[in-house]
Amino acid sequence: MSGIKLFIATSIDGFIARENGSIDWLNEMPNPDNLDYGYENFIAEIDVLIMGRKTYEEILGFGVPWPYGNCKSFVVSTDANYKTKTENTKAMYEFDKQLINKIKSASKKGVWVVGGGQLISEFIKHSLIDEMTLSLIPIILGKGIRLFPNNPKETKFNLIKSEPFPTGIVNLHYRRK
Repeated sequence: MSGIKLFIATSIDGFIARENGSIDWLNEMPNPDNLDYGYENFIAEIDVLIMGRKTYEEILGFGVPWPYGNCKSFVVSTDANYKTKTENTKAMYEFDKQLINKIKSASKKGVWVVGGGQLISEFIKHSLIDEMTLSLIPIILGKGIRLFPNNPKETKFNLIKSEPFPTGIVNLHYRRK
C-alpha cells in the first residue's frame, strides 16, 4: 500500500501563501543553479494527487498546460456543482476518510496532498499523512494562509532527513510516528 505524502513550501513563520492565495514570493527566491529542491525525485514516486479547490484554481491560473496529466487527481470542493477542467481529474465534494483510504490503497506509488492549508489540517485530523517534506523558505511573510490552520490535532513525526541548499532553503523530511 502506498503512503500519503505532503511536499510543500512554507515560510519561516508557517505560511504557504499570501492572504490572497498568491505564491509569488516563491519565485522571488534567487535560484541561479535552477535547483528543483527534490521535486523531480518526489513526483516520480506519486501517481495520485489530492488538492483543495483553491489550490487547483491557483495551478490553473499559472497559464501552463496541466502538469499532472499522468497522475489521477482529485479536487476537494464544498460546491456540489464544481466541475474540474483538466484530464484525469475528478471532484470530491466532501472530505471522506473512507474514500481517501480507498484512493490510497489503489495507488501503486504514492498520494500527494498538494494543498491548501485547510485540506492539510483535515488530513492531519484524520491521521492520514504518513510523510511530509517541508521546504522551509527563508522569508517571513507576517500573514497569509497558514500551513496548519484550524488547530490540527497533536501529531508526532520523526525527522528522517534534513537537506540544506545553497539558496538558504532547507528541506525537512518527516515520517509520522
